[in-house]
Amino acid sequence: MNVKFNIISVVSVLSLFLLGSASDELLHQETSGHTITIASFNTLRLGRGAHKDLGKVATVLSAYDVIALQEVMSEDTLRKVRDMLTRTTHVLWEYVISARSLGRTTYKEYYAILFRTDRTMYTDTSGGIWDDEGDHFEREPFYATFKSGNFDYTIIVMHSDFDNSKKVMRKEARLLTKVFQRVAKRDSLEHDIILMGDFNLSADDEGWDSLKTIPTIRHLIPGRTQTTLSTSGGLSKAYDNIWIRNQFTNHEYADTANADYYYHSMFSRSSNPGLEARKKVSDHVPVWAKFRVDQPDDD
Repeated sequence: MNVKFNIISVVSVLSLFLLGSASDELLHQETSGHTITIASFNTLRLGRGAHKDLGKVATVLSAYDVIALQEVMSEDTLRKVRDMLTRTTHVLWEYVISARSLGRTTYKEYYAILFRTDRTMYTDTSGGIWDDEGDHFEREPFYATFKSGNFDYTIIVMHSDFDNSKKVMRKEARLLTKVFQRVAKRDSLEHDIILMGDFNLSADDEGWDSLKTIPTIRHLIPGRTQTTLSTSGGLSKAYDNIWIRNQFTNHEYADTANADYYYHSMFSRSSNPGLEARKKVSDHVPVWAKFRVDQPDDD
């Protein structure tokens, strides 16, 4: 089995609601019944290192309904973040996670997708790790299917390998064409595919030329939008993005997507909010898009 779906017991849920929170600054998020916000976030080795402020991480994640996570190093830490979200938002959160950590070397990471259960449900047994025949990916993509209102969709999560020459990233970007097409063909009645993650590559790069041959495919975050924080705290690279096909998903896409520069308000008292965010949360910012969930599903 390629995926684990984490279920929290009713007793545990009640306990979380009744207990006080270690991160009470997390505000309850008001959500619209007409749309959901789906995000992608590289969490920078979530679960490794004592510097991470899990309360701040949960605060960032609480702004969204469904979040595809990269660089999850520990499922125990993911559970802690999930529990913080449940306790402080008074909404049950759950997650699906790849059944194994991924990577060829000693560095390995999990993919996970966190979601609010009042707005979204996971389609049981739909998740999986891409069957990487020939071992072409450093970390194989992970996919899972969800339903939010009338909108059912499959998320593909990817964290591309890195090399300074861009050769590896471009190779993996080209390989994602096959992944996107094969995942779309798994269900002849479902074509809403959302490819998202940290690609270590701008959407304007030539490495995406193959993916762009898929009719009506588009990236929702402009290719020059910077999504990483440098060691000095300033914005740096345009690595994170979200891809959909207009032919199938434009009906649900609510024409709103962006990167979330949350740290300006979260660390407003710091002389260097970006550097503070890099130390306590991540060296990436989330990217997100809104989708309509009250329309008749058109595929």
